[in-house]
Order: sequence, then structure tokens, then C-alpha cells
Amino acid sequence: MAIPVKRVAVIGAGVSGLMSVKSCLEAGLEPVCFEKNEQLGGVWQTQELDNLDGISGGTIYQCLMSNSSKEMMTVSDFPFPKEYPPYLTPEHLLTYYRNYAEHFNLDQHIRLSTEVMKVAPSADHEATGRWEVCSRPRCRSGTLDGPTASEIFDAVIVSTGLFNTAFVPSYPGQGEFRGQILHSNRFRSGEQFAGKTVLVVGSSHSAGDVAVDASRHASQVYLSMRDGAWVIGRFGPGGMPIDAYSNSRWKAKLPEVIRRLAARPMFEGRFDLDNLGLRCKRRLFEGYIMVNDEIHCRIICGALRCKPGIERFTRDGVVFEDGTRVDGLDVVVFATGYNLNFPFFEDNSIIADNFADLELYMHVWPARRTHPTLAAVGYVSTLGAQTPLFELQSRWVAQVFLGNARLPGIDERMEDVKRRKEAYFKKFGKHRIFFPPIPYCEELADRIGARPNFTRLLLTDPKLALRAFLGPAYPPFYRLNGPHPWAGARDAIINGWANTVNPTRTRVVERPSTGGALTVAMLIAVTVLIISLILVLN
Repeated sequence: MAIPVKRVAVIGAGVSGLMSVKSCLEAGLEPVCFEKNEQLGGVWQTQELDNLDGISGGTIYQCLMSNSSKEMMTVSDFPFPKEYPPYLTPEHLLTYYRNYAEHFNLDQHIRLSTEVMKVAPSADHEATGRWEVCSRPRCRSGTLDGPTASEIFDAVIVSTGLFNTAFVPSYPGQGEFRGQILHSNRFRSGEQFAGKTVLVVGSSHSAGDVAVDASRHASQVYLSMRDGAWVIGRFGPGGMPIDAYSNSRWKAKLPEVIRRLAARPMFEGRFDLDNLGLRCKRRLFEGYIMVNDEIHCRIICGALRCKPGIERFTRDGVVFEDGTRVDGLDVVVFATGYNLNFPFFEDNSIIADNFADLELYMHVWPARRTHPTLAAVGYVSTLGAQTPLFELQSRWVAQVFLGNARLPGIDERMEDVKRRKEAYFKKFGKHRIFFPPIPYCEELADRIGARPNFTRLLLTDPKLALRAFLGPAYPPFYRLNGPHPWAGARDAIINGWANTVNPTRTRVVERPSTGGALTVAMLIAVTVLIISLILVLN
């Protein structure tokens, strides 16, 4: 039987790593976080780097804006400053995560410029569940400098993230192309393509950002998408951030066919996807979604032109799948995502480095391992903010390490892995982890007793109950009860909308009166809806 967990190694001090360190500390564990870079913050700290040499993972470009709104991506017990705008720049986010680390005294548990070289079962692992972690310091140039240190830990949390190794696909003739080929992790600003003819390849957020920004400076930009993309802006009906509008508990309970029908007008009402060449071949929620507020403007002025997938390269251009071609290409930018990479595991079976073979129970625990002393936090992608998922994962991991939550047997874990993988493959036609956030968050919260009790809220705090049923699923809902509740959770939820809109109200205007009030019939309808939701959600 494994010994009680006390000392925990956390690999990576990006967002998921910081969540993991904090969750360990509040649970009374002793985390040691290894970060190979000089600063914490993961991809967000790359905006301060002058030299990207040696960085194979995600980086930040100048035009980047968060795809999730601040109230939806906040840490559950550490709200963003009220003066921050609804959507955030990399500067906002890096400052926030550094302040988060300082506020909860995480810094003293993080070893910067220290790279983990090997993670392997300890000599007594079969009996204890412990792990050997070998690390080396890195100098300012990024090279390893100094002897390897070997330490034994009771448990390990891997939190190096999804964006650690850039993926560049291969096409016929690519090696003969005389222009420049780079991945979007080397993109900083469209200015670097001034006067050039550029092809951007990809269908997700970064592809849209790179194509739009490059089109302001390049002579011509093309965007190649094999299946197209579902493009949506950052704001929905009534000016509400689209993720806050979409991610509420009552909507999450609707069948996907209903959610798809309800959401289509938001994707198709802004512009004609067919006329602009953006139409996705796959159904909504089964193809790539691109959050972008400007791409249609760049297309209608001719600066950006959409094209299908690439068939092959030529010496000075590409031929597309529809037979059309572009010659005189100067640059091709692959905004094609990242591969998983766990170079510190000598045994690839511990955590596989590809989605096809990845076997993580609930996307967290290596399903075949006997001892629950190794966890992966941050290896999911969702239709909304990632931070709440990472935080709940890390809180669950800490409770399992403490023995307050238990994992099922290996057979049940493997059944969960099989079910999820088959469902995602059927939906997307490939191995991909992407899903709506609320059902998964509720699953995690259930495991630690942090899921909001709607019946109790209705009896004790009807106003908060109404927000819980019908409003955005703000992260502080998971600090109302369960382990380590936060006294400020209710205020953060109630003030969520005010904190979203007040930073932009820099010119005070008088809103026209609409007259009237809710009718008795509407009040009755709301009451019936609330009761129905209680029956469904509890």
C-alpha cells in the first residue's frame, strides 16, 4: 500500500502548474515546482522574451486578446481587478498570474530555471507509489548548467500543458519550396510580413489572429482551411461576453441538437459564411471554432482570401485541393497546433505523447497505474475558459493525494477512457479532447463535494440560486461549499456582470426607459423553470 502523500513534485509553473501548487498548499501538502524558464507564467511569459531560440512550444504575439472573458476565466478565489476590461491582453494575464503567485505565497515553492530531466518510479515504487525526479539548473542562455539532482517525491503532478511542441504538417513538395516556412509560435506581429505574400494554414483562433494581423501589412494574405471554421465574435446578445452567455447550467442540460439550433444564429447572423469562404464542412460543435471579431472585415476589403486545404507545394507556391494555386508565396505560417511531449518519461507508457494512445482517467490520472500518485493537470481543451477546469482538476488531485477522495479500480478507469475517446473520435473524426466545460466541471466538483447545492441555495439565498440556474457558471460557484470555501464567493458571483461592463463605461449615458415590469405570468414561468431545474440538476 502506498505511503501517505506529503511531498509533491509539480512540473511546470504555467497556469495549470500554479493551480496545482496552490491546491497542494491549501491541502497541507508540500509542493516543489520545477520551471525550466526564468519566470513563471508558461506561454504568457514569452511576451517579455526578445529571443525565442530554444522555445518549441506556445508563444505570445502582440495582437493577442483572450478568447474567454475575465469573469469566466478567473481563479475561483482570486478575482481579476475590477478595472480590468472584459477581455484581456497578455500583459493583464501575466500580471494577474504573478499577483496570484505572490498573494498565495507560491513563489517560494517554485524553482525557476530548473529543468526536469527524468521522472521514473522509485526503487520502492511498487510498495510506496513514490517517484524519482531528476533535474538540472539552466543558465540564462537556456543551456543546462550544473549537476543533476535526484530527489524522491511521494507524488508528481505533470502540468507542462498542451502547447509544448509545435506541430508542422508535411505536404508533397514542401522540401522544395523556396520561401520561408514557420510555425505560428514564431509569429510576433504582422509587421514582420510587410509587403510579402503570405499563406496562413489553420482553422482555429491563432490562425485567424495571424491572418488578420498579417493582412494589415502584407501585400496579400491567404488562409488555407481544410474543413473551414465556425467563426464567432467575443460578444453575444445584449453585449454579454459570448462565453458567459453560452455557458450556463440550464443550457448545458439541453440536448446538443437543441444547443446547436439555438447557437447557429450567433455564428451565421453576423455575415454570410459561404460568401466569405469560411463555412465549415462539419456540423457546429463538431468542427473547429474560431473566435475572431475582424476576419470578415479583412476578407470583404480583399486583404485576406480564404482557400481550401493544401494539396502540394511548388517551388514558389502551393496548389490547393480544388486545383487553384498561388504562386509567388514568400511565407507560409502553420497555425496547426501542438503535439504532446513528455521528454522526462523514459517509459512512454506512463503518459503517452499522443492523443490516440493517451489513457487518462477523467483526463487526469494514468488509468493503468496501481498507485494514484501521478496526475496530469491541464491536458484538456474546452469551448470556453480553461482555467476553471485546471483548477478543479488540481483540487481533485490534492484531495486524492490526501485520501479524502478515491479513484475506482483500473477496469472502471479504463472503461471511462474508452468511452470518452470513442465519443470524441466519433464526433470529430480524429483523436481530439474538446468539450463543453460545465458538465466536466460539475463532474470534478462532485468528486470533492464542491458542486453548488441548488436546493439549499433556493431555500437560503434565492437570488444566488437564480444566478446559479440561469446565469453564467462563474468559477466562484465552486467555492461556495466543499473543501476550502471562499468567503468572497457570493459577492464575486453577484458582481460578475458589473465587473464585466463597468470598466468600459468610461462615458456615462442615460439608457432609454423600456417601461413596464415583469408580468405575473413571467414570474410564474420563471418559478416553474427554477423548480424544473432543481429537479434536473440535483
